[in-house]
Amino acid sequence: MPKNMILLCDYGLDDAAATAYVLQNAARFDRIDILPIAGNMPLAVSFANAQRILTYADCDRSKVRLVDTSSIRQNEETLFLIHGSDGMGDILPAAYEPFSPILPFDDWLEQIEPDSVLVSLGPCTVTQKILEKTGAMPLLLMAGNISEKPNYQGYEFNHGMDKAAFAACVKYPHKIATLDTCHHPNCDFFKIENNGSTLLHRFCRQSAALSKKRGDKGAFIYDLITVRYLFEPERFACNTLTDPDGNRLNVLVYRSDEKIIDLS
Repeated sequence: MPKNMILLCDYGLDDAAATAYVLQNAARFDRIDILPIAGNMPLAVSFANAQRILTYADCDRSKVRLVDTSSIRQNEETLFLIHGSDGMGDILPAAYEPFSPILPFDDWLEQIEPDSVLVSLGPCTVTQKILEKTGAMPLLLMAGNISEKPNYQGYEFNHGMDKAAFAACVKYPHKIATLDTCHHPNCDFFKIENNGSTLLHRFCRQSAALSKKRGDKGAFIYDLITVRYLFEPERFACNTLTDPDGNRLNVLVYRSDEKIIDLS
């Protein structure tokens, strides 16, 4: 596993769960750079949510840097029905401890740590900017769909928010968790026992509760499923497939007989 992680999140309850999981396992990394981006929520909300997670998570904050991406124009939504009124399921206090260090995106781009993995869990607008500067690097995305039903204006959400950026990013070597990857029976959080009290447990429990309230047939915490690949890649296979727009994707396929994560 690379020593450093670059984590792009559009906070988003599933992004919050993925971040809590990464922070819970921060000992595996020398550096974690978190880039809040727009998507599920406006950028200002996403940026505040990242700081709220860092305030209330039990983690080593000394390994973390926060990057301000506001210099880049980004598309945004407010998906309250899916993510709650604050974007993270309304389970954390609104107040937070302002985080430091916060790096401007352009400055950070000039000092990206070597041996980093780029993990893109939202729209690909900012991801494209990073790849154009750095060239190919280990790249993991949550985006796209092959045969699963689209969920945003005829596309998977992260794809549909910036179709051109998505197409540009998947031309680089990558692994991608699509809707097809995540909609596996063993990735359904309705079927995962969850008795814990950590921030990860709370985000997962609330995500499942909101899915049930909407009447969904399953609860799939897409971004958490995606980052699990980094920690247990043997649970996944990878197939090269073509999506409905003609993009060639290196799609992760969940193949384990075990549940995606143990929350018991």
